[in-house]
Amino acid sequence: MTVSPIRSVLIIGSGLIGASLGLALRAREVAVWLEDTREESLRIAVERGAGLAEPPDGDPDLVLVAVPPASAALVIVNSLRRYLTSTVSDVASTKARLQRDVEAMTSDIDRFVPGHPLAGREVSGPGAARADLFADRVWALTPSTRTDPARTAGVAALVESLGAVVVQTSPEEHDRAVALTSHTPQVVSSLVAAGLDPLGDAEVRLSGQGLRDVTRLANSDPGLWTEILTSNAEPVSDALDLLIGRLASVRDGLRRGPDGSEAVRAELTAGVAGAAKVPGKHGSGPVQYAVVPVLIADRPGELGRLFAAAASTGVNLEDVRIEHAQGRPTGLVELEVEPASSGRLAEGLRAGGFDVRD
Repeated sequence: MTVSPIRSVLIIGSGLIGASLGLALRAREVAVWLEDTREESLRIAVERGAGLAEPPDGDPDLVLVAVPPASAALVIVNSLRRYLTSTVSDVASTKARLQRDVEAMTSDIDRFVPGHPLAGREVSGPGAARADLFADRVWALTPSTRTDPARTAGVAALVESLGAVVVQTSPEEHDRAVALTSHTPQVVSSLVAAGLDPLGDAEVRLSGQGLRDVTRLANSDPGLWTEILTSNAEPVSDALDLLIGRLASVRDGLRRGPDGSEAVRAELTAGVAGAAKVPGKHGSGPVQYAVVPVLIADRPGELGRLFAAAASTGVNLEDVRIEHAQGRPTGLVELEVEPASSGRLAEGLRAGGFDVRD
């Protein structure tokens, strides 16, 4: 099988994903053109250097469709008809329905390599685009049995050049998985945040970092997420049924008082087991790190000074979390490290004058 490298790409859609793709590809010296019916979005993406706002001269090696789910099938089919030698791929977050719609409109699908980068941000638009958005993120490919394997391999090679991890699966398996791992968390985040509406300012202040963690996704675009959820309606509905069942078990246990404590404990214990399956750093198995908490002033240069001091100890920081104190100009920085290194890091930071908490 001969796999030709992809050197030219037309990206249709210049939102967060499309513009980020343009930035990432141009950083790797791939020729990129952008197309979008939204003139303002296209202008911002071009100004940021994501590509050229003009049609390519001839067929590009790849057409990447990065439009909302409701429009994706028609844009994919039009691209297959317009560029007769190009590979066509997409970034839609649901696959089964999309692929059925494409196959219903055209039989020319050997050049179609369906894809979905599991990357994004809680903010949208080309102004939020980042060239490193896909680094260390999973990028699913769901080619049909009629897709040319060489074209799938070409897209996979390009995706891997962006630092993403390729996972090839079926569209049905993909949709069931993302219903549980992506779509349900979005619904939960949004609904937890919606429940805060009746609270006054003083009551909302009675919250910790957990609230910020759970509601971070709630700032996502409701219009886009309505399209995503409805395009994957059945698998998401099934996932929500499972969640509703667990919530009902906890609710009923709480209402029974002490007699229901075991039911509550069982669901929380199942949560611990599930969390252990979440991939850790670089996609490896989850690792339990030690936490070294450091209180720093909330002013310019403090984080840089802290990281420089941590580097001087020779300890690798595995992860970093910041919790801002309410009403105080300070923040608690939690440095996660290998347990065997935590003492050396804490000692080194204290020697550098930092307030390391026990």
